[in-house]
Amino acid sequence: METLTTLDRAIRLQEVDLFSELETDELALVASIAAQIECQQGEVLFKKNTPSNALYVVLSGRIEMSRGGQPMFTVGADETVGNWAFFDKQLSVSTATASQTSWVLRIEAQDFFDLLADNTDMTPSVFQALFKRVRSLLVRRLGEQPAPSAGPGDDRPAG
Repeated sequence: METLTTLDRAIRLQEVDLFSELETDELALVASIAAQIECQQGEVLFKKNTPSNALYVVLSGRIEMSRGGQPMFTVGADETVGNWAFFDKQLSVSTATASQTSWVLRIEAQDFFDLLADNTDMTPSVFQALFKRVRSLLVRRLGEQPAPSAGPGDDRPAG
């Protein structure tokens, strides 16, 4: 895979849940701190029970998530790994290994939080996307349909 320009990285980031609420110029800022790296088959991005200080956006290839040597699931293009540890600074609960040669964007947590600190207008959009994802996971887990959004003049709470 050829090296992506900042614009190309921004376009790819737009497909990622976490960044879906950001404006184009904000995506470009995130893209500017995202390093494009190649992972060879078998290369470990992070291990279970180790601190994770980066979020990875898969550009191509496959990343296998495993625990105790047992595969859990595989992540492909435009999906992310390291999301939760990226935000909560807890140890990783699984190991991420390239199951084939893969290209990823690596976003360092400290760089991302520095970017948010310098561009505070981005923060609500990131949190909105993050909570949309959490709500989606909860709805799927509970097997329920999401509540309709409150429209203009509607007094009902939106979920």
